[in-house]
Amino acid sequence: MATEEQLQEMVAAVQNLSAEVRNLSMEVQNLKAENSVLKQLVTVREPRQVDLPPMSFPSGKFDGTPKQLKEFLDTCKVYFTFRTNMFTTGNSQVGFVISNMSGNALAWATPLVTRADPALQEYNAFLTLLKQNFKRQEILYTACEDLLDIRQGQTDVLSYILTFKRLVTETG
Repeated sequence: MATEEQLQEMVAAVQNLSAEVRNLSMEVQNLKAENSVLKQLVTVREPRQVDLPPMSFPSGKFDGTPKQLKEFLDTCKVYFTFRTNMFTTGNSQVGFVISNMSGNALAWATPLVTRADPALQEYNAFLTLLKQNFKRQEILYTACEDLLDIRQGQTDVLSYILTFKRLVTETG
């Protein structure tokens, strides 16, 4: 059996534990109330879409000038990267590209739209067609520029002729 002193120590310990339990219970109640307020704040706030400024093409719309094709497609890729929520399908990407065309490029794309070409549904298929048409023109354009710029200068006649033949062969 426990002594009177031991009983008093046990009573004191139980009283201390009871006080600690009351304190912890109050702390739990406070945390529950705080958690409830925080939950309301989180559910009230809807995710906010960030409005990005419209992107513009440094050289304007793509008009079919062969040397602009790479820059134009790179700018489109940047636009797609930062506006993924707007361009969830190949069709939306193709529509964006065509809407930023003018001149010869738009004249090239219009028949695709008119006949509802399947390439309009898939960006990579459309890109292949676009590059086939305008990349080929870029090669021709560059080769023609090189032919116009060719000079014999310090080069011997044989080297000059070989360069000329190479450039003519590239233009097809």
